[in-house]
Amino acid sequence: RALSILMTVLGTIDRPGGFRHKAPFPRPIPPCAKPPKGPEDVRPGQPLNGMPLGWPAGPDDLFVDERGEPVRIDKGFSWEYPLSVHGLMHNVITNAWRGDPYRIDTLMIFMANMAWNSTMNTVEIRRMLNDKDENGEYRIPFLVVCDAFQSEMVAFADLVLPDTTYLERHDVMSLLDRPISEFDGPVDSVRIPVVPPLGECKPFQEVLIELGSRLKLPAFVNPDGSRKYRDYPDFIVNYETEPGSGIGFLAGWRGKGGEKHLRGEPNPRQWEMYEKNGCVFHYELPRSYQYFRNWNQGYLEWAQRHRLTRYAEPIMIQIYSEVLQKFRLAAEGKWPGRQPPERLRERIRTYFDPLPFYHEPLEAQVTDTQRYPLNAVTQRPMAMYHSWDSQNAWLRQIHTYNYLYMSPQLGERLGVEDGGWVWVESPWGKVRCRCRFSEAVEPNTVWTWNAIGKQPGAWNLAPDANEGRDGFLLNHLITEELPGGPAGARISNSDPITGQAGWYDVRVRIYPARADEPGRTWPEFQPARPVPGEPERPRRWLVFSARRKARA
Repeated sequence: RALSILMTVLGTIDRPGGFRHKAPFPRPIPPCAKPPKGPEDVRPGQPLNGMPLGWPAGPDDLFVDERGEPVRIDKGFSWEYPLSVHGLMHNVITNAWRGDPYRIDTLMIFMANMAWNSTMNTVEIRRMLNDKDENGEYRIPFLVVCDAFQSEMVAFADLVLPDTTYLERHDVMSLLDRPISEFDGPVDSVRIPVVPPLGECKPFQEVLIELGSRLKLPAFVNPDGSRKYRDYPDFIVNYETEPGSGIGFLAGWRGKGGEKHLRGEPNPRQWEMYEKNGCVFHYELPRSYQYFRNWNQGYLEWAQRHRLTRYAEPIMIQIYSEVLQKFRLAAEGKWPGRQPPERLRERIRTYFDPLPFYHEPLEAQVTDTQRYPLNAVTQRPMAMYHSWDSQNAWLRQIHTYNYLYMSPQLGERLGVEDGGWVWVESPWGKVRCRCRFSEAVEPNTVWTWNAIGKQPGAWNLAPDANEGRDGFLLNHLITEELPGGPAGARISNSDPITGQAGWYDVRVRIYPARADEPGRTWPEFQPARPVPGEPERPRRWLVFSARRKARA
């Protein structure tokens, strides 16, 4: 926020050499879409009254009940995390296990390795997934996992929906979802399958179309109740945001013959035309529309015609945030609408400052920074996607295990050796790993790659593979909840405004491992058991050889 204000003051927003917008941005501030406003907006057999992801413009847009308590299991869009557009997935399992704000009967996880690298406090989360209540019933009774690979999360599932890889399905990178536009205009793209799905794998988007059709959800059936879409490609071609809008998931080659762009009737040959153009559509804006788009009348009128924005009015950047001030007024009892629960008033009054200010991360406020003086950071390696690709023989050459990187000065001060085994400890847990010196690391910071360490036997890796023996997760040191919340309650380790997880806030101390300790990572996990009926696969499949010579 401070960086965006600095750019605003300098006048570098959407101008040459400055921060450039990419369609469909800029959007109104705040954007128009709003989430549901209460339990009454979620009814069986009825469309959701609001957007699953919206942008509250004030207290009256929060998704809370009549007592001001959360409706969502992650407590998103509540008084605890009012502007949590990305949700708080890192708290879903903990909340479901505790029954806070309510008990659930089914939890569905899609492509998220919440039993390993996608979660904080990994050991405890794995315990929660198997934990039972006083009646001997699972606290999370039924777990559905959709994944393309045998991840650590799949082992906990009651039902597995085997998804496909990108090579086996149709996909869309849409302006309506995760836009990939360039500075000079809108861009979207598609993926075309190059091989058929294996076994019982099915693209998850096809599963959604099938479920919507069988459940006869209004968007998936015709007025007579018959099925509306044959499959996912047919859905992408024929779906419109509203009947006759001419706006669909793909912007290119619309109209009956593909002669229109951005807005037009469905085109039955749209997929074919994308494929002939390298699977990409790029619309280049007139030069006069490419800059100052917050205030460019020509661009704003063009964007309104093509439904990129609802209004053609200037989009003013707020240095003083009226949205945040509305929440602060509510905390002070000066707002005419919804009021926060008493226990949260001071928290909201403190953090919802309409002007930016610095404060210590919540975790640092409850940590003895003298005992834990170092910042620890985990980040994704460029050679991997999510936690995928440890089953890729070529990529395993780049990352089969990870180090904890630190500056040589820090290593010398701590008495550890380059490549040696060390203990890394936070207030919440500890790991044993190898360290590596690098002059590029800030002296008070250590870091490592995420998701290189694996549970032995997961991802079809051998139980003694490097990933399970030498690789490690920093996640064991990061907690999803913090003490010292309002009224003494534990609170999410998240930003109090956006709910953004505090992945980078953990503080640690480091000391050498003893010479008599095992030279392998800790904590250790039992190898994942083979899935019943799974054929034994040769280990050589996971070992790359340029000469195609098998090695054990």
